This record gives sequence, C-alpha cells and structure tokens, in this order.
Amino acid sequence: MRKSSKIAIALLGTVTIALSACQTDELSETAGTDNTPKVYHVTASAEPAQGSGTTTRALAVDPANGKRLISEWAENDELAAFVNGDEGKRNNYFVLTSTRGGKSASFKGDIAAAGRSMSTNDNISFLYPAVALKGANKTITPVEKKLFDVTIGGSSSKVLSYVPSNKIQQYVYFNISQQDGTAATLGSRFDYQTKSAHPESVEGDKVNIKIGTLQRLVSFWGLRFTDENNNKLSNIDSVYVSNIKASGVLDLTNNSFVNDDEYEESRAIAVVPAKGTKFTSANNQYTYVALLPGNYTQIHIMVYANGKKYEQDYDNVTLAADKVYHTDILHMKPVYPKPWVEVQGVKWATGNFIHYGPANGGYWGIAPAQWWISQRAVTLDGKRNITNYNAGNTTSQFANAPKQIKEDVDLFRYGHIKEALDLTNGDIFKYSVADKKLWYPVRYGSYTDWDMNGTGATRGDIAWYYTKGKHQRYRMPTGSEINKLYKEARAIPAYCYTDKGTKVYGAYFTTSTSGGYHRFPAKRFVRSIDNYTNVTALVQANKGLFLPYTGLRLPNHAEVGMRDVSNNQNAYGQYMTSDESHERGGKSGKESYDFYFGAAEWNANDLAPKSQAKAIRPVWDSGDGTSDNPTLDEDYLNLRKSIGLK
Repeated sequence: MRKSSKIAIALLGTVTIALSACQTDELSETAGTDNTPKVYHVTASAEPAQGSGTTTRALAVDPANGKRLISEWAENDELAAFVNGDEGKRNNYFVLTSTRGGKSASFKGDIAAAGRSMSTNDNISFLYPAVALKGANKTITPVEKKLFDVTIGGSSSKVLSYVPSNKIQQYVYFNISQQDGTAATLGSRFDYQTKSAHPESVEGDKVNIKIGTLQRLVSFWGLRFTDENNNKLSNIDSVYVSNIKASGVLDLTNNSFVNDDEYEESRAIAVVPAKGTKFTSANNQYTYVALLPGNYTQIHIMVYANGKKYEQDYDNVTLAADKVYHTDILHMKPVYPKPWVEVQGVKWATGNFIHYGPANGGYWGIAPAQWWISQRAVTLDGKRNITNYNAGNTTSQFANAPKQIKEDVDLFRYGHIKEALDLTNGDIFKYSVADKKLWYPVRYGSYTDWDMNGTGATRGDIAWYYTKGKHQRYRMPTGSEINKLYKEARAIPAYCYTDKGTKVYGAYFTTSTSGGYHRFPAKRFVRSIDNYTNVTALVQANKGLFLPYTGLRLPNHAEVGMRDVSNNQNAYGQYMTSDESHERGGKSGKESYDFYFGAAEWNANDLAPKSQAKAIRPVWDSGDGTSDNPTLDEDYLNLRKSIGLK
C-alpha cells in the first residue's frame, strides 16, 4: 500500500554553516598570474543563512535536540569568488578565508578583474563551500554552456549541454548523487550557499565588500526507519532515494538554477556510510540527505540493512530550499525477488535469458538480476582486452570486442536450441518460433513440430524450452509486446550496480500514461554515461524494466560487438522477438523482428538476419503460487545466492 506524502516534518527554519579548516590542496591561483593590471586585497563581511546555536567547526546535530542542526562560521572557512564577466579567463576561482568565526565573519583574500581595474560597479558572486570545488570528493564543477551538432541516422540536431570546463565559468554543476549521511559532510560538501554583491569601496589596492546574508540553495532531510514489525533499523549499509534530482546547474550571475538543462537525467541519490561504519535509526539518530528543492512525484526510498532490503514510496514530496525536514518512515516493506515486472501491461522476466556455468549442463533460464550481462566483472589490460591478471574489475561493456564463452552466454540466434552454445554457428532457422513453438529434426534442414511435450526439440523458442517445466514459465516476446516498449513506455538512459560493484549501462522502462516518451538515442539527451540515472534500487524493488546494452554476435563469430560504451561509442541493446520477416524480396523467414536502443539507436524492424545472436528478455507466461507469494525455482534462487543476491 502506497503512503501519501503527508510527511510529518519538523522544520528548522534555517541552518547555519561551517567548515573544517584543514585543506590538502590549493584552489586559488595567485591573482597576478592572469596579467591583470592590479591585484586587490579584499575584506568582505558575510552572514551565513540564518540560524543560531553553539559554536562548532562543522554542521552538526544539536546534542540537546536531535532534530536541530547547528553551526556557525569557523575560522578559516572559505568562500569562492567570481568576478562576473571573467568566465573562461582564469583556471580557478578566487578564495576568501574567514579570519574569525561566529554568526557573522570577516573574510580576507586577493581578487582581480581580468585585464582591467575594479570599481564599485563590478558584480562579484560568492559561493560556499569553496572546499567542494576541489579534491577527489568535489561536488561542484565549473561548466560551460554549449550547443553541439549531433547526427544520428542521417538526422542532425542541436543539443544544448553543460560540459565540464578547466576554466572558471558563470555556471557551476552541483552533484549530490553520492553522500555519506552525516551532518558534518553535508556542511562541508553539500551546503551550497551563494550571494552576489558590489564593492562598497575601492581605494588603492583595497576592496571592501558587504556580502550580507547568503542564500542557501538546498534542503536537508533527516530520516529514521523501522522494519515491517516497527523495530528500529540498525546496521544500515546504504539508503537510496530515487526519482529525485541528483544534480543541477547554477548561474552564479543571478544565483538561480538554470531551467534549460532538460536533458539531465541523473535522478537518484545513493547515501552510503563511510568505510567501516553503518547507519542506525536507534537512539534517535537520523540519516541526513541533502536535496535540491522541487516538487517530486513517485519518490522511492530503499534501505539496505541486516542483509535485507526495505522500501517505501511517496506519491508527492515538496522540498523548499533552506529548510530541514525530519521523517520517521515506519513499517517499511521488505523487498523480495519476483518472477516478473509489469510495464505497459506486459509482464516481463526480471532478467535476460542466459546460460551460466558448465557447458555440459549449467543453468539455463532467467538471469538472477535485470542488469546481468555476460562477463559482468572482468579485468582489462592497457588495450581494453580481457585479461587474467588482477588490476581491478570493470564490465565487458568497456572491452574491445569481448569473446563470449560457453559458460556465460546472454546472446542467442533465432530458433537455435541444440546449437545455442556453438558460438560460431551461422545457420539460419527459417521456421517461426511464435506461440512457444518447438521443432524436431526429420532430416538435415527439415523440421516438424509434432511432439508438443518438448522432448528432443532442437529448434524453437529457447526460453519456453528451458522453462516450460519449471515453477515460473516464460516465452520469447512478440513484436507487438516489444513495440509497447518502443512506442508507448517511458525510457531513459540508466545504469545498475552489479553484485561485483561494477556498472552496467542500458535503458530503464516504466509505464507511461501519456504516450511514448523516450530519451533515446541517448546521445541526443546525455553527453556522457556519467549522466545516466542510477536505477539500481528501483530495479531491485521490481519498479521498472531495465534492459542492458548487450550488443550482438555476428554470424560465425564469438566476439560481442556494439557493447562498448567507452569513448562515446555507439553501444546498444538488440533484443529479439518471436516474430520473423514477411515476404520481402524472397527473404521471408531469414530475418527476425528486433528492438534496438542505445547511444545512437532507437528503432525496431525485421531487417536483422536470424543468424545474428541477440539478447532475449522473455515474457512471463504462467507460474505457480500467487502474485503475492510466487513459487520461485530452486536453480534461480541458488544462482542468486551463489553471487550474493538476496
């Protein structure tokens, strides 16, 4: 049962800020390196967003009130400064450092305007926290607004994008997709505040500025959780908040978010504790999340704790900037594997059809997870070829034409059952496998479908052949079913984390009530796979269909092509249906109807030879048990258990 979003929230009107004084690298250059005629020594006074409380060097929970965050300026806090109009003219923003802490602070530092003297007419924008602009854990990046020409399938279009810049810019990109749940880190990495001001005076080489009260751009949400029996959750490994903006672009010249970054798809926040620690909701402790303001629908929250998964949905959540919210999420529902996920009225399997394990036997059936691709975790050498030495794992989506092996197959030729593991076979099966058809050899090249029990079938619907005797039974999808994804569903570029911690990229489909909606070909909508949406929690909660970029195998080849997502290449998924080609130039029965989607693909047709090996995402046919308590097959559960999925 879905809860409405009447969130009982305790509001702390505003929160003050502070920052650790420890700095490990330099952000600001010496002002004179830009050949400016004059370097100015700046004194600026500022107040953080409103708030009060005991002095602390970091955003922290008030020990006297667990629902109150307190902080003040600390000595050596840093503000980044940007002289409007100087975009692209310096490598780094100027930095001013506080000389004292408290509810208001005095900042000092050097500043200059590129190629000219400064005056009281200059507009200077300030951004806190400056530390978030540097280091491996930076969450703020200067970006440049650009129009790109994108040509896909002979069609050209202009795509607006905000791309990282190695120079200062008027635009900065906020990334809140990875957080650690603590108030201290919120204060040092995510408590984005901004303000613009003109100098009050410019006298000689001295500039005085009264910044005033900074404007906080984010809200904070403190969460506590209980399980289905209302016991407080402890030993929490991570929290995912999905269907919510995880990034935004700020225009420093007017201190507001841009509204033309419509192609940005990052809409999931992963909250993971520091290594060696856990979250807990015991002892009135909250897990804190920084959020960008907005009105959000279908918010999904997943909690991983004590080896289990728990979820809660909210139909509507409205978050205002400069607010602190607190919510107790009670009686969270445990999440269990299910045999199908429904999109546009079709019940899809929760994984592609695969063979895994020994070639003589092994597992034949539905993959243990929707993200499953062959060689989900491999080691690559310097030339991106799969190797055996241990140098860190990635997926076969980053390899040069990885070879499929008989022990790990996720691509199949139309109608082939007996030869499914003959990876270099190029034969074409000219008959149809629609309606769960199974075929038996009469002589070479000739088949009959007389034995409907399936014993001895060598050709036909391979998904049906291997699952017809199980508790949950599946078949290949029809062309009309795959067209519901192609023409009707909502589809966005997305990725999932695997059991090995690697990422698998593909498309995430959900039911659309307003007609077909898709952000594919992906190159039109995202400039980089870094901007794909993390849908791991949604997929594990059975909320939407994820189809990986699986590529294909050409006839007579074991190598997988069109799977490589690195270097902006044109990886795609090619998913086969049971439909075959119609009479067309004497080629009837030689092609299958396939669905293509990826960096430069979004189409469905019956032009691909049946001899190509492609992915199959089966459709659920029938099953034992009830929809609330389905009977899952032991071999499926054992495979999940063997790779650590619960």
